[in-house]
Amino acid sequence: MPSPNKPGPWPIEYLPTADGARIACKRRPAAGTPVIFLHGLAVNADLWDIPEIAGDGFRFRSLARLLHEAGHDIWLVNLRGHGGPSMLSEPPAGQEDWCLDHFIVHDLPAVVDHVWTRSGRRPFVAANSMGAMTAAGYLQGATLAGTGADCRVTCDPELAERRQQKLSGCVLIEFPAALRWPQSMYDGDGNVNWREFLRDWHRTTSDRNYAFELLARLGWLEAFVASAGGVRLEWLRPKKGLRPLREELPEPLAEAVSWTERALAAAGKFYATKLKGAENFCVETFLGGLLYAVDHMKAGVLRQLAKSVRARGFVSDVGQPDHDYVEHYPRIALPTLVVLGGRDRIANADVTRETFFERIAARDKTLALFDNLAHGEFEYAPAAYELVYPRIMEWIRQRDR
Repeated sequence: MPSPNKPGPWPIEYLPTADGARIACKRRPAAGTPVIFLHGLAVNADLWDIPEIAGDGFRFRSLARLLHEAGHDIWLVNLRGHGGPSMLSEPPAGQEDWCLDHFIVHDLPAVVDHVWTRSGRRPFVAANSMGAMTAAGYLQGATLAGTGADCRVTCDPELAERRQQKLSGCVLIEFPAALRWPQSMYDGDGNVNWREFLRDWHRTTSDRNYAFELLARLGWLEAFVASAGGVRLEWLRPKKGLRPLREELPEPLAEAVSWTERALAAAGKFYATKLKGAENFCVETFLGGLLYAVDHMKAGVLRQLAKSVRARGFVSDVGQPDHDYVEHYPRIALPTLVVLGGRDRIANADVTRETFFERIAARDKTLALFDNLAHGEFEYAPAAYELVYPRIMEWIRQRDR
């Protein structure tokens, strides 16, 4: 199975940010309108560059490759700290931790400005999950005010307008506009509703996610992750040559490699089903594609996400007072496509519709709901290739200038 990390003919460009980071972008050049891809949590840019995978009764091709074949200039972005070792986006010298605020204020502005200047055309942005949160913060004009201990996130309406004028449109996939669910195990004061919890703790429907609510409130877990600097998952990636080597190994060793792959697939299926609500898990695309894009989760990123779960929204982690990103969604006015899954247990479709889609100022806005898809399946499930990608490509085609 080919690896997306394997060196190929596509150039990698490194873009400086205002705070001294160095953002890596893998480019697939073409004459058409650029499309910038942003990845989600625990993965990197290779998530959107999975090679073609086919098997008994299924076929998968990545959205980035399909859009490139349609003539689009593709930019696959690694947010800071992601993509090592072959395509690492380096943080500024001395920065040991970071969060979504840094992606919003520094990383994405540097990429959009570079692509806009380099191509002379207004790009589209396609982003999933954490990447969609980054795009939404960028579009509303989030920036930093003050210096040193007084530095904090704030919103600049004029900056929001200038940023949106540089884009042709935005595709937000699996977007958790607010990290809350219609049914909660906590009441308004943050106390456990034990009756609710004991009755429904085992349910895996999209209207609740007790596991995420609980994890976000475990102080000892946050302290452990902070001391470790994050959760490193890169070791899960298959090593170069693993599959050809397996074919040459003696049968007992080859079986051991196969057992490891099956164990990883079983763990991936359990996680996808219980925490994300997935029903379209595909072992072939998981082992041959998604695993190659697995990356670390930085402590600051996890801290901000947990903080947002506790706030039942999307709040900043840099400075005080907290910046409420949800409050400023109405500043977004450019053409927007929101792609959601009816089984998504992280980005609840009803919450995203109410807090984001119905409140943004865009006259040209579309919500595409796929009832049987869940979080993560939009990037590697064959059902996404068959059902979702044609819809996204047609939306972009109709707005391409």
